Amino acid sequence: MSGTTTTAPAAGPGPSAAGPARLSVSTVRQFVAARSKLCDGAVRVMLLRAAPQWDGAAVQPTVGGTQVRVAVAPSVLAVHEQILDHLEARVPPEPRVLVVLTDRENTELDPGLLARVYGRRVRSVDNWEVVQEAFGASGLDTRLRGETWAAEALLDAAGTRGWRSIGRGVLSRDEALTRLTRRRLRLDDDSGDTPSVRVLPGEADRVDPVALFRWTLTPGGPDLLRELRGPEKAGLARFLAAPEQGGSTGRVITALVDADHGPDAAAYAVVCAALWGHAEPDHDLYRARGRAERWLGEQPPAQGDELDRLLASFARSGEAYVRDLINRGEHRLADPVLTRAAQLVAQFGAQAAATASPLLPAGLDARFTAAGHALTGGSTEVVTDSVTALRAHALATGDGETRARIERVRMAVRLRRWLAGNPSEEIESVTDGTDRQIRELGWADRALEHLEAGGDPDPVLAAAYNRIGDQVRRTRRALDHAFSERLAVWTADGSSPGSLLTAESLLTRVVAPVVAEPGRRVLLLLLDGMSAAIAAELGQELRQQWAEFDPLSGAHGAPVRRAVAAALPTLTAVSRTSLLTGTLMKGDQNDEKRLFPQHSCWRGAPAAVFHKDDLRGPDTGSLFSTALGEALADERMHVAVVLNTVDDRLAKEQKLGDGAWQANEVSGFEPLLRAARTNGMTVLLTSDHGHVVERRSSRLDAPAGTIGSARHRSPGGPVTPSEIALAGPRVVWPEPGSRIVALRDHDARYTALKAGYHGGATLSEFTIPLLALLPFGAEPPKGWRELGDPAPLWWSDETGIEAESGAEAVTSSGTATPAATPSRPGAKQSKKTAPPLAEGIISLFGEEELTPPASQKPAAPAPKPEAPATQAQPPAVALVERLVATELYAAQLDLLARKPRDPSVLPKALVALVESGTLPMTALAERVGQPAIRAPGFAATLAQLLNYDGAQILEILPDNRTLRLHRAQLIEQFGLRTP
Repeated sequence: MSGTTTTAPAAGPGPSAAGPARLSVSTVRQFVAARSKLCDGAVRVMLLRAAPQWDGAAVQPTVGGTQVRVAVAPSVLAVHEQILDHLEARVPPEPRVLVVLTDRENTELDPGLLARVYGRRVRSVDNWEVVQEAFGASGLDTRLRGETWAAEALLDAAGTRGWRSIGRGVLSRDEALTRLTRRRLRLDDDSGDTPSVRVLPGEADRVDPVALFRWTLTPGGPDLLRELRGPEKAGLARFLAAPEQGGSTGRVITALVDADHGPDAAAYAVVCAALWGHAEPDHDLYRARGRAERWLGEQPPAQGDELDRLLASFARSGEAYVRDLINRGEHRLADPVLTRAAQLVAQFGAQAAATASPLLPAGLDARFTAAGHALTGGSTEVVTDSVTALRAHALATGDGETRARIERVRMAVRLRRWLAGNPSEEIESVTDGTDRQIRELGWADRALEHLEAGGDPDPVLAAAYNRIGDQVRRTRRALDHAFSERLAVWTADGSSPGSLLTAESLLTRVVAPVVAEPGRRVLLLLLDGMSAAIAAELGQELRQQWAEFDPLSGAHGAPVRRAVAAALPTLTAVSRTSLLTGTLMKGDQNDEKRLFPQHSCWRGAPAAVFHKDDLRGPDTGSLFSTALGEALADERMHVAVVLNTVDDRLAKEQKLGDGAWQANEVSGFEPLLRAARTNGMTVLLTSDHGHVVERRSSRLDAPAGTIGSARHRSPGGPVTPSEIALAGPRVVWPEPGSRIVALRDHDARYTALKAGYHGGATLSEFTIPLLALLPFGAEPPKGWRELGDPAPLWWSDETGIEAESGAEAVTSSGTATPAATPSRPGAKQSKKTAPPLAEGIISLFGEEELTPPASQKPAAPAPKPEAPATQAQPPAVALVERLVATELYAAQLDLLARKPRDPSVLPKALVALVESGTLPMTALAERVGQPAIRAPGFAATLAQLLNYDGAQILEILPDNRTLRLHRAQLIEQFGLRTP
């Protein structure tokens, strides 16, 4: 109704020197609507005292759909004519209600005619009275009456919809103006219409900064304020700037609207946050601030220091709003804001400040660069801080490429920590090498594959990756050369594998004990070509839904993930056949299908192996082939399934990937796991060999006719430094007891370029990972012990913090230099004299458990343990010893609601948690001799002991069965930093 917005506000009742005021269309509508009897269908006339002027249409709708006709009568005679023509018409007029606007007094009109009009008099109109009636209020807030502009605005905004009644209460200033603001700016609609901006719970009583920022992003939203009449626009601007409403955000946004920059308010706030919140002041910063201030128009909302404070507060609100959009995935709104903000950065000359922004892409780029500098030469603390800052950026969880870049940074940090521990380049034995490959080197391979697969567009970070990658490859080369020498001797001697699990012994040593238990069924999943690095990646995902066990740990030592030695050469036809038949031999699928069910481990029970061509279902809706489906459902049948996804991808002429492997990428893997869970089967996930990934390899010449695969050949010609000659019973190609030459460098091959290769003598090809899995809560087979987190210490994101704190200098092999007992500055040490924890643990655990975990030291036969008094303390024992010696620990122990009958189990549990980082409750209870049924209660006791003053040092993960110890927080909270 643009014709009504130019009328002056109506005056109160009674004459004035200037005569009665003009009535607006909205006033007439609301005044008529408040008198229900007037619109009861009868022919009626109502006289309103007003200037006899009318700018609106003659026929007007009112609330509820009733129509009235409005006429003006500037004289007594005109009043009489209007009344008589309407009331005495031969045909009832339409509309039936006539409203006459006149400036005549009651005393001037014929009493007989007045008796025929509504109310028997000329009625005076008070806009505030009409407002009160429109809201159904019993009274008005005196502060509301002080807003002289608001009465006409409230009546005009009511339109034909009216206002929702407040229930006969007093209409307050805040409620009236909040409703007016929301309707004028289309923030919501209390009449039932669809709001242009969604109102969140709790927002109805105010127009807060979030609502304002959402409104500025609504197409045409800011124009709604700019197009209001001057008094109303100024009044609403003051209201929005009130502290209890929009505050500083309201002040700045209304200024931006006046300057015709309203739609850019959120983008402007992001830039202001960089200029007034994050960047270090300098000459360029102040110049950029000046340009940004001029964007507020010729009359900014404040000056000088007050404007600085105003913009800083506004910027914080805007930055929080945009970050929330990003966190909630509302990129439809957030992305255009950040794009516009980048344009404003250039317009204001704020490029330097933008690099400090936690929202702008320039800030993310700067953090990648900072991470590169830190990785190149920064301290542990600097590296940790740079990664923390990078992951805290709002765009860090954005697109997949950004997440992959950040993951590569984390992998580089892990490799840097591994290298900083001076990993030993000596391999004591084949057993030592395969154990290290599973528990340490495979993790390094995994991290290196992430770096190699992606690189980085940032030159500083790319250079850091190059340096780290070169160091890792040199170390791995030395390790592979050392291992191949041990392998050559061991193979040539025909030495007994001893404790080393081999491909041909897996059925006998691992499967047979499971099958021997009544009611047990086995699902052997052989992921052809799976390396220790891929097993580490997949295992981390699987442990979210499955419990992992050590099937060979028995009652000695900490449970670990096991390594299996491949047959030679490390080819499918050799090593897979040897594994599935239980004997060293070269064969094919027919041999495997024939000999697998005949193995003695099945004790006469039916067993079958299914290969790639056996898996496809008979129709579109089938998960498995008919034979495989029946085998899985058969309550007596043991099943082996060969999955070829890894091996198939190795054979392609393209890069293997970004180093990341997920269960859903392995065809058929997840359906098979679901079937195993449904049918109560014990799952053994293994491989037949590993592989090396193509990373800029070179092709070696070989004598004609000698090439057997990409990574091995027959004897003949000189053996280069990249090769190793192998002979003995484990070499079964082309027949048992043969001789071959195998490659021992990752970057060499004999054949055409592929995504990856196998057949050689490196640790990553020879070592087969074994993961033993059960559903959570399932009873494990006899002798199986549940694992904690199999990742090495340097893999943890918290390790760098601990190393910088001086808690312990952890090397890659897990050894540590014991630190002096620390004390937090100003903290008192307990007066109780605790015995050395190492001695207490020896008496509790037995001497064997004091040695470093197998995941952190070579697995070769250990020398005879020295006496406890001179034996070096493992890092976990040293840390827990310092913890137990603190006064805070003693105080927390005294506060326990339920103390264990034997308090010495607590240090034992703490050592297990420090060693593992993440550990299932049941596994922890088992390690300290507590019944599994008491595991949740024991975990709660430990949490009460450690989680002092609100700190979550011991966390129960969302699965409600796994504990995670935050080592860095433990060190900080209990003051365990070294002086």
